[in-house]
Amino acid sequence: MTVTHLFPSLSRRALVGSMLAAPLVISSRGWAAGPKNVDVVIVGAGLAGLNAASMLEEQGLTVQVVEASDRVGGRLRTARVDGYQSELGGSEVGALYGRVRDACARHNIGLTTDGAKGTDFLLHVDGTAVLPADWAGSSVNQTRGREREFLPYILQNRLMFDWLPFKQTNAWLDPANLAYDVSAAELMRSKGVSEAAIRLADIDLNGASLEGVSALSIFRDMARARVEGFNDPNKPQYGGAAMAAERSYIVGGSDVLPTAMAAALKNPVRLNSPVIAIDQTADQAKVFLATGDVLTARFVVMAAPFSAVRRIRFTPGLPDVQADAVVGARYSATTQFHFKITRPYWEQDGLPPSIWSNYAFERAFALKSPTTGAIDTMIVWVNGDGATRWDDRDTNRQVELVLAELARIRPSMAGALEYKVGYSWGRNPFVGGNKHFYAPGQVKRFAADMGKPAGRIHFAGEHLRRLEHGMESAMETGEAAAMEILERI
Repeated sequence: MTVTHLFPSLSRRALVGSMLAAPLVISSRGWAAGPKNVDVVIVGAGLAGLNAASMLEEQGLTVQVVEASDRVGGRLRTARVDGYQSELGGSEVGALYGRVRDACARHNIGLTTDGAKGTDFLLHVDGTAVLPADWAGSSVNQTRGREREFLPYILQNRLMFDWLPFKQTNAWLDPANLAYDVSAAELMRSKGVSEAAIRLADIDLNGASLEGVSALSIFRDMARARVEGFNDPNKPQYGGAAMAAERSYIVGGSDVLPTAMAAALKNPVRLNSPVIAIDQTADQAKVFLATGDVLTARFVVMAAPFSAVRRIRFTPGLPDVQADAVVGARYSATTQFHFKITRPYWEQDGLPPSIWSNYAFERAFALKSPTTGAIDTMIVWVNGDGATRWDDRDTNRQVELVLAELARIRPSMAGALEYKVGYSWGRNPFVGGNKHFYAPGQVKRFAADMGKPAGRIHFAGEHLRRLEHGMESAMETGEAAAMEILERI
């Protein structure tokens, strides 16, 4: 249910301008109280906000970053439990992530290509286990024609790759390409794709569902992946034994980078400080925090996800198109469960270690250690609407169900997994998902204008990505917001 259903008499602009939610975290002032009068207040301590803060400080401006949660890093989140370390959010540093790599170098943070390696999948579809080599002729393969030759975990990439209407990443906003701002499932049907193939392709989508994601949104990210070297759609882009070797990883965990960036700022980040309102005049902006403090600044960088921005009251209200984008912003839920593998169950049944399934757990990645080469870790990873369906359960109950389901379809796995940590981005109250995506029609409605300055407020965050993706997109948008402000001074 959207917010507009709850308040049918209000316009989107009025809604964003008047919503004043109860503060989510008000228990602490964070690392330090900090100054109350600065040149720039930055809302959000993810990579976008921290990169903007660093650039503005380098040019002599006084900056205060405020963060609603109790930590910096946004969607870079590293779990450390009893000697076990895993990434719950962004993890990969692409070969062309120049801004991220430069930031790592400036803060003396190492990068390594020694990441965990994927293993081959066992397919489990409609209750039947199938080896990939047998998929094309299997009776459970209900796809048709040439679709039957495509393994389920490459279906989405394989089909969309063939239809990619542009090669340059920035072409996705060209008027000629707005015709693809339709449901990805609708586009597939128009190309003659079977309903069985659509259902299978849906599982690997990093979005709500193929019905609810704009095909143009997928094409944008695919064009960027091609620039970085993803040119073989017959291999999975993520996961499986073909994980790209040229990707790098931050030594010590992804959250080491934002932690270092925050520590280098002159004014410490104010944690546990949700913004509840921003009032603007011709020459200044006042930022009201849930702690009761009021900060005054010449400019504001709004680097929080739009799913959090919609809780903030703006006076005057945001422009109509921007307000529409804030209220309509969609984020893909992702729920993960991380396990240590205590017994090589694949030796018992002779099947591939990883599992790809159309059951509720979706994908179970068995990973090889980068140091020992042993297959010692499993990540059960659920995306989109599938993750949302998991999120109404208590975490302990979720883990019980995952273990029971794995053991039921593959008895050799009973007792072979030791649970370490789980995380739901859909439950995160400050994001509501791990990645922004456009619903059908949203690119036309507001993609070109949603990041434009609104008075003294400038915007940043991966939801505004144009040319980049992943961590680099956040850095890119933070840089753009900083440059906008510097041009106005």
